[in-house]
Amino acid sequence: MLNPYHEKIDISRIIQLQNYQYQNALYLEEEVPASSQLDAAVSITSIGHFMLLSMTGSYTTKIADSPAVDDNINHLFVQLVDGANHRELFDDYIPANLFLSPGREKVLAGVDIPVSSPLFLEYPFIYTFPLNGQILVRIRNDSDYANTLRIMFKGIRIFNIQRQDL
Repeated sequence: MLNPYHEKIDISRIIQLQNYQYQNALYLEEEVPASSQLDAAVSITSIGHFMLLSMTGSYTTKIADSPAVDDNINHLFVQLVDGANHRELFDDYIPANLFLSPGREKVLAGVDIPVSSPLFLEYPFIYTFPLNGQILVRIRNDSDYANTLRIMFKGIRIFNIQRQDL
C-alpha cells in the first residue's frame, strides 16, 4: 500500500503497473429454488488471471408461510471450487452466515426492498484463478422457499505474460 506521508507518489510508475495488473471485482448473484442445490459460476475470461483477496456477500432467509416470511435462519450453504481444475477450496458446504458480510438481508413484510445488516469485515481468502477459468460456487438451499445468494469477489486482475510484453 502506498503511504503518501512517507513516500513520493510516482504516478507514471503507478500507471505503468496498471498495464500489468489492477484491482478488480467479480460479482455473482443466484436465486436457489426451494430444497435444491445448484452450481453457479463466474468466468475469469481471457483478460487475465484473477487473484482473489477477499469476499463480501449477502443472502436471504425466506421460508414459505403464505406469504413467504423471513425466519432469520440461514438456509444457504456454499462450496467454493476452482473451475479450471475442480479443486475444492472449501472441503465441504459452509453455511453462508459464517463467511459472508454484510450477511443476511432482512425481508420485511409489506416492504418491497430488503434491509441489509451493517457491513462487517470482508472474509479474506487468497487464491489465484487462471485465465479462461471459473469460480464455481456450489449452493444448497434447505428452505422450502427460494433464497438469493450474492457474492462479490475482490482481487487483482493479472494480465498474462504475452499481454505484459506489449
